[in-house]
Amino acid sequence: MNQYVFEPVKPVVETKYGRLRGVTYGDVNIFMGIPYAHAERFGMPAEPEPWEGIRNAYTYGPVSPQTLPPNPPSYYRGLHMLRKEGEDCQNLNIWAPRILNGEKKPVFVWIHGGGYFAGNALEEYSFDGFNLAHYGDVVFVSINHRLNILGFLDLSEYGPRFANSVNAGIVDIVMALKWIHENIAAFGGDPENVTLCGHSGGGGKVECMYQLEEAAPCFQRGIVLSGAMKEEFDPSPDDSRQMARAIVNELGLTEETIDEIRNVPFSELLAAYKRALPGLREKGVNTTWSPVANAYFPGFPGTVGFMPGSAGKPLIIGSMLGEFEEMTVHLDEDEKAAMTEEDKAAFLLKRFGKHTDRLTALFRESYPSHDILDLAYTDTMVRVPAVKAALRHAENGKNNTYNFLAAYCTPEGGRIPVWHGGEVCYMLMNEDKVFVLNEAVTGQKLAKIFSTMVLNYAKYGDPNNKYLPEWKPLTEEHRYTMVIDRECACLEDHDRELMELLDPVNTSPDFNFD
Repeated sequence: MNQYVFEPVKPVVETKYGRLRGVTYGDVNIFMGIPYAHAERFGMPAEPEPWEGIRNAYTYGPVSPQTLPPNPPSYYRGLHMLRKEGEDCQNLNIWAPRILNGEKKPVFVWIHGGGYFAGNALEEYSFDGFNLAHYGDVVFVSINHRLNILGFLDLSEYGPRFANSVNAGIVDIVMALKWIHENIAAFGGDPENVTLCGHSGGGGKVECMYQLEEAAPCFQRGIVLSGAMKEEFDPSPDDSRQMARAIVNELGLTEETIDEIRNVPFSELLAAYKRALPGLREKGVNTTWSPVANAYFPGFPGTVGFMPGSAGKPLIIGSMLGEFEEMTVHLDEDEKAAMTEEDKAAFLLKRFGKHTDRLTALFRESYPSHDILDLAYTDTMVRVPAVKAALRHAENGKNNTYNFLAAYCTPEGGRIPVWHGGEVCYMLMNEDKVFVLNEAVTGQKLAKIFSTMVLNYAKYGDPNNKYLPEWKPLTEEHRYTMVIDRECACLEDHDRELMELLDPVNTSPDFNFD
């Protein structure tokens, strides 16, 4: 009998704020669009208002308004979903195993990427939590929260009521974690066994939770997927205030009339931001939307270290060999197929100039099974800060820091190294929703590696599993990385010299090693 069938009897759960009615599909109860907080624009979130009767949780809730139009990838790279936008976007979704047997299930919390300006909890079909709940026997939760202008506009100069508006988006996430801590047991989840996992900006948000004392009681471990970034990407407090000042000026507001900003349509806020951008950038202001260090948020752990409340919690931090390969190499599949070894050498020489020979030799040593052209795709923007953040975490001396690098080449573009976010569908057991990654043999192998890694870590705090060689934790003395490729290996410092030489070249082709 097919267990993937819709059940006509709908589950009802009692939460702190009232009763929720979801749906059951197969052996998974699903609840969508649950409010975990509410907030006045640019204000700090408060607990949701209780309700009478039963609230239906059948529909995905509003997502934070976006600053850019949707830009989905090729069909075979993953199906994307458009969602209703709205400022009342503090909501979450739950997929929970229906059969509990009296036990509390581990809780896996998914935090979406898109930097701090874009994305949503179900932006891609591969973010769906059904399979991890069904096959993995965990309670899966995904979160929406305020982004971009609404989540990170620094109005602190305009009065104490805006003192932490620059971090409103991450305070939303803290409120979501508190809601989970207080209510997830009603869905069969264990509030004392919560794993946070985020990709890209979502990985950065996981790092933020490690820094906040009020978040510490609400989770036990974290996974940062391509979420560590370099310090130069972080706006300074001065940058964030200058950007806010410019937007306020474009709106024609002053300190005396600033409260009117709460009623300005989002489209006008966005237009003011876009008008202000050229002048800000001309002055060298970092206009990235991001949390900013202040009295509430001490800063990212790669820069300031991990805060005491969470420093001892286990952490997996990973990156991809290719990451943002489409920004660095512009070769289609036919062009690559026609290249001789001499053509590849010439391509690398044009890219790396006088550093080519040294980089080529180091790449061959670090990745002997790879085509030499993969050097051109090799990322340092995420890999370097990921190792740095991992080393800062390893200062806790608890041997609970795990670093990985996904290096396999996908059946696309003449076999290119896997891109930013390519591992997510495997982790969430949704590889069938990203067609190009679901190869008959290797795709299934990677799905088992990544999903078992995540499930073992969520259940037991250790990502080791039968599909990998022994995964040794990274320590201050031994910089181990699990290289996940067509053949996997746990290597020590395998690419350290390559990264040290390649990073400044990627940043500035005129860098002089000598």
